[in-house]
Amino acid sequence: MKQLEKFEDLLPVIRPGSRFVIHSAAAEPRWLEEELATWAPHIGDLEIYMLSPMMAVPFASLAPAYLKIHAWVPGRGLRGVAGSDSIEYLRHPLSEIPDLYLTGSVSADVLFLHLSPPDQYGRFSLGVSVDYMPAVLAAHPLVVAEVDPNMPRTFGDTFVTEDQIDYWFSTEEGPLVVPSPPIDEGERRIAQMVANMISDGAVLQTGVGSIPDAMLQELAANPPRDLGIHTGIFTDGVVELANTGKVTNATKPQSYRKMATAMAWGTPALYKYLDSNEDVEFRSCSFTHNAKVLLEMEHLYAINSALQIDLEGRVNAEYLNGRIISAPGGLPDFAAAAKSAAKGLSIVALRSTSRDGKTSNILPAFGPDVPITLPPGELDFVVTEFGIADLRSLSPSSWARALIKVAHPDFRSELARSVA
Repeated sequence: MKQLEKFEDLLPVIRPGSRFVIHSAAAEPRWLEEELATWAPHIGDLEIYMLSPMMAVPFASLAPAYLKIHAWVPGRGLRGVAGSDSIEYLRHPLSEIPDLYLTGSVSADVLFLHLSPPDQYGRFSLGVSVDYMPAVLAAHPLVVAEVDPNMPRTFGDTFVTEDQIDYWFSTEEGPLVVPSPPIDEGERRIAQMVANMISDGAVLQTGVGSIPDAMLQELAANPPRDLGIHTGIFTDGVVELANTGKVTNATKPQSYRKMATAMAWGTPALYKYLDSNEDVEFRSCSFTHNAKVLLEMEHLYAINSALQIDLEGRVNAEYLNGRIISAPGGLPDFAAAAKSAAKGLSIVALRSTSRDGKTSNILPAFGPDVPITLPPGELDFVVTEFGIADLRSLSPSSWARALIKVAHPDFRSELARSVA
């Protein structure tokens, strides 16, 4: 492991055409990214794999001349450019990504990481993003790490040893701060209805955004108890709930009765909570999103937002107004498992309309350009500010009537005519 004084010292060991993997989401190594943007034209023909970049990607403007970006999830940092010829949009559920590296279907030549410093045993930590990083490390790429005392030390599948790191650079940037989104009155109503559906002993998977955050706040202020956390992304809302003492993980299988997540993002308060907290395990998405693991949780509740749903029961959480917003992520993995859980529920919560009220988020049918994040039959409930559509006991031909009842009143007649 060699200390890196300047980025250009890497140039002799990085070949044109190299495949890079960048540490995900709030763990983005910003110095390395900025330097890569400077030096990529001197290397050329690079391929870069990213998952949920949270800041504007500094080298995006270099595509396609000097590099191509492959996005497992475009995140905030690539939403403005995802779908262009220079960025490939990869539609894989998170559960599938590790195996692509372990089997060699996707290769990695260089891995940029953002780590916490070594502990007393010499182990660095992947901090707030584990996701598919262990699988990439297992492929033995050239590893270049920013080592940061402000990156929380986390537990689980997070440890990286000195012999796995080729070069390191000292930084003090800490993980990216992601403020909690504002919550409006309609989203609060949706959150209250969802929270009232949660039973004692529920193991919660929650998506990200204002509705899941509001729902976690509602659970913190009201029953139920003996909740568990097994999720893809750990947020400030989970901390608020955990601090009430209601999270015991009592109904999870005995072998993993801790809060589990693949990554985290949020405020400095979240990162302080996570630092050296052995009650939270950061696991590879080959575990957190694994169907076999999830099916062992008979109380699993998958609670996610979406952009749109159509009257055939299909969910779009990826594409809106000609723009790629997100990717399947963990939604297919968790929704399918919760739908199969003996005492669980698969719930999608969404606003009935766009924020300006001009467009219904419940549509007669999706057009051919809209990706289907969830196929029909993967949901138990759909919740909007106008109520709850219980799809469990209905035939597919009856889903439309149930969904029209929770659409915005201004659009119900039009939706009803589409199925008349």
